[in-house]
Amino acid sequence: MSFDVIVSGLNVVDLLVTLPESYTMGRKHEVDNIIIQGGAPAGNGASGMATLGLKTAFLGFLGNNAQSEIARTELNRCGVDTSLMLVDVKSVPATALVEVDAEGERTVFYTTKGYRALQPMDIRPEWFEGVRLVYVDGYDIEGNLALLEMAKERGIPSVVDMEAGDLNQLKNMLKLGSHVILPLEAAQSISGKEDPEQTLHALQKMTEAQLVVTDGSNGSWALSGDVIVHQSCFKVSVVDTTGCGDAYHAAYSYALLQDYPLARRMEFASAFAAIVATYFGGRTYFPSPDEVETFIQNYK
Repeated sequence: MSFDVIVSGLNVVDLLVTLPESYTMGRKHEVDNIIIQGGAPAGNGASGMATLGLKTAFLGFLGNNAQSEIARTELNRCGVDTSLMLVDVKSVPATALVEVDAEGERTVFYTTKGYRALQPMDIRPEWFEGVRLVYVDGYDIEGNLALLEMAKERGIPSVVDMEAGDLNQLKNMLKLGSHVILPLEAAQSISGKEDPEQTLHALQKMTEAQLVVTDGSNGSWALSGDVIVHQSCFKVSVVDTTGCGDAYHAAYSYALLQDYPLARRMEFASAFAAIVATYFGGRTYFPSPDEVETFIQNYK
């Protein structure tokens, strides 16, 4: 079986809760919403791409526990194929508690206790047959670096979602990826520069990849040759920012495989992420391509 995209990265189960405007420590409080979903950059990215119509497989480990069942079910609910996932009965997906305040901003507490990351020895060459894109995040770093190397050897484009991690390893990912999307904070850390345009020019000296820097409500920036391309954020009534960056990556990847030019990819990704932000939870709702296009036209 071949896939449009194979995805690897942190496998997470999210418990999301809306916080009341005020509360007393040590007391019980009723809240508006508590939901359990799959989460994390790679998992959310895979879910977004599958919902957009790409045949998407997720790589990684599942165990014999409730978290693993939730993680598998959540991926399958969004149309992600989990047939390539490996089994280690003791492996436990990472678990995150996501607190969402009245403005939709999130605070994340997480644990990786019991988590087993993908390693180079786990990767099977036959996974790459027919694959059009490899998508990895900055976690499961050793396995993901090996995936990027194998993709590059085979001429398969890749999208890298980098957030944080060991600086040297992140620089290696920067060199291996063909499309690297990273938040401004990560771009600043790697480049030593401050504003988005400065970081792009500095990072471009380290890689041949197409670079995109994102900064939430401030939009996203990319270099097209020596020209800076800026995509403003679509203004919406934000309910929850959980998974918005992941949604941007997923939609950018979809647009890449549709052969959209750079500015068009950024516009499509920004609109997709804006719609996701109007729902509670990073996987609660993913718009269709037609819905994204209608949203863009109506916004104009």
